[in-house]
Order: sequence, then structure tokens, then C-alpha cells
Amino acid sequence: MTAFNPTELRAMALATGLLLLGAAARLGLGPGPADFVWLAVSDSATPGTRLAETKRRVTEGLAAEVLAGQPLAPGERVDPNTASLEELRRLPGIGPSRATAIVAERASGGPFTDLDDLTRVPGIGPTGLTKLAPHMALGRRRNASVAALSAEDAAPVDVNRAQIKELEQITGIGPVLASRILETRRRVGRFQGPEDLLLVPGIGPAILARIRGQVRF
Repeated sequence: MTAFNPTELRAMALATGLLLLGAAARLGLGPGPADFVWLAVSDSATPGTRLAETKRRVTEGLAAEVLAGQPLAPGERVDPNTASLEELRRLPGIGPSRATAIVAERASGGPFTDLDDLTRVPGIGPTGLTKLAPHMALGRRRNASVAALSAEDAAPVDVNRAQIKELEQITGIGPVLASRILETRRRVGRFQGPEDLLLVPGIGPAILARIRGQVRF
């Protein structure tokens, strides 16, 4: 007996629902216009138009599930700075919630400039990063390097006095990490030196090495 994985089962369920919906519409047994009020369509839209919109959404959802369930080819890599939710779900150990967390972190905290930056994502620790590393490629390293070089000319930021907007001037520090720095500062007191920044969730040795010359105490 053939065994199906969860992604294949979801895809089959979506396809079956689409077929049943089409059959019901042809037999005149489908839901009436009032049953589709959740769709963002005009009041003048006909039931046929609403059915077409529903079919489109189901088809797009089916295609997304198929993509998410497609294994990575040998040597294929995913860029966490540009990949869609479905592409991120192709990575080992990355489900819908973890993929959403990656997208949210890169939007709020800035792009991942090296693989260690992925530890900023809740739930991704050193062990998980080791499994992901062979399947990832960062396409923005060059841009990040240019930004780091230009930041060297800027005055160091006093992390014991700076607020969020000032902390965001440090390369690779977005709103999320800036907020975490402030919270850690309130919780443990003044930072005595660069190594104290390792107490901030999401700041590891790689990030510390990159920002060391941009901060003062």
C-alpha cells in the first residue's frame, strides 16, 4: 500500500475539494451567492464569477503546497533573504511556522548577512543551523560587506545610552535586535564591554565580530 506524506495528503484534499465544488456547480447544487460573502468581490458579481475566484484560490493553494513539498535537488540551495514561504519550507526541519518566523525576522531585523544571523529566528539554534547550512546560500553578502565598510567611518554608538533609532544605525541591527538590546540593558544593567552583548538574544559571535568596531561603552 502506498504511503503519502502530509504535504501530499493536503494536496490531494485540496484537489478533491475543487473537483467536488465544480461538480456541485454543474448540478445546480452548489452554494448560493450569499455563501461566498467572505470573498472580496463586488455586489454585482455573479455566482459564476465567485466560483471562478474560489477555484483560483484553491488552485493557487494547491500549487503552493506542491512547491513546499518538493525536495531540494542535489546541490540546490535556498537564499533565506529572498525565498518565499513555500521555498523556505523545502528546507529540512522548516515547517510553516518556522518559515513565517524567518520572513518576519528578515523584515524587522534586516537581511541575514551570514548564516549565523539565522539564530535571530526563534527556534533556530546552533544544532538547527548546522543542518540548514549545506542547503542555504546568501545572495546579499556583497551588499552587506559594502554597508559594513561604509559604517566604519561612522561614529561608534554608545549602547548604554542609545535608543532604538540610534542602535539601528549599527550594521545588521534592525528594530527587533535594537529592542532586545534595550530590554537586556534594563534587565542586567550597563554593558561593560563588547562581550556583554552576547547576553542579547540573537547576537552571537559572528554578529559581535561585525559590530565590535561600531559600538562603545
